This record gives sequence, structure tokens and C-alpha cells, in this order.
Amino acid sequence: MPGMRGQPGGRTAAPDRLALVQAFLNSVNVEFGPDEFADLDGFARWLERNDWPGLRPDEPGRRDAIALREALRALAREHNGGPPDPAARRTVEHISAGCPLVVGFDAGEGDPSLRAAQDGVRGVLATVLAAVTRSVIDGSWPRLKACHEHRCEWVYYDRSRNRSSRWCSMDVCGVRAKMRVYREGRKADTRIGSA
Repeated sequence: MPGMRGQPGGRTAAPDRLALVQAFLNSVNVEFGPDEFADLDGFARWLERNDWPGLRPDEPGRRDAIALREALRALAREHNGGPPDPAARRTVEHISAGCPLVVGFDAGEGDPSLRAAQDGVRGVLATVLAAVTRSVIDGSWPRLKACHEHRCEWVYYDRSRNRSSRWCSMDVCGVRAKMRVYREGRKADTRIGSA
């Protein structure tokens, strides 16, 4: 599986090529850092770990990778109750215009699938977009969610039967959210009691 590290809460990575999308989105730890795409060397290391050895990205490609990552993260927030983000959709459309896909067959047999029409960073971004498209078709796309804890936003795959999981880890982010609600309730009780 491409470059996936351990997942919070003992979760397993997303299935199939959606694991690549998950790794792409989790290339930055929103809460603590680092951002693997912060510079060209970090981006090159990420590419190496995710099956693109020797690919040397350029600065425009790095910037497009960050823009696509953040737009797809916004869509993953929507999967977890976040508001619709028209700007994220426009960004995905804009970047995908420069990342053409073609229909191909693995080893000349099997079912057709979408794949990148070119090499380089554009090919990487096209591969990510092809994986998103495939997950939309197979119904797994809405299960890829950004953690509901706004400080975290780690992208996880919701395997719950009713697709109701809200946090990447109940033990960390879930507890934080519940403690915040508890503290807010206590503040409200204090204000009411002093009125």
C-alpha cells in the first residue's frame, strides 16, 4: 500500500487506490506539522514513498499538489457534515484540466480503468484524481472523511456500518470534542446560576 503510516485510533487505511488519496491528503499533519509538500525535497520524498521513485517535481507542480490536496480535503470535510465548498470544486476542476486521463487495461486484460495520460507531477495528480473518480463510482468516496475535530482534520476511512464515524480517533479527537461540549455546558450553567 502506498506510503501509508499508522492510522489514529487503530483504523486501517482506505481500500485499494483510495489509500493513495488518503496518503495524499494526510501529507500534512494539520495540527502539529510537518507538511511533506512544504518544499521540493519533501514532496520528492513523498513521491518516492508512494511509488514514483526518481521523480523530481518542479515548483508549479508542488503548488498544484498543495492546491489539489486542500481542495480534496475540503470535500472530505463535507463527507463529515462540513458545509459545501464551491471553491474546492472549482480548484479540482481547474487542476484536472491539466491532468488528462485515458482509458487503459492492466496487463492488456481485465476491465478498463482510468489512468494518467502523461508522466511527471501532472501524471501523479491525474492518478490521484482517477482514484477519486473510481471511488465515486464504487461508492467508497463518501467514506473518506476529514476528522470533525477542526484542529485535526486527519483524513480517515469510515468503515462503520451506518457511516456515522466523526473522528479519526475516539480516544483523542472524540474525547476532545466531548470535553469541549462539557466545558461549554458548565460555563452556561455558571452564567445561568449567576444571573
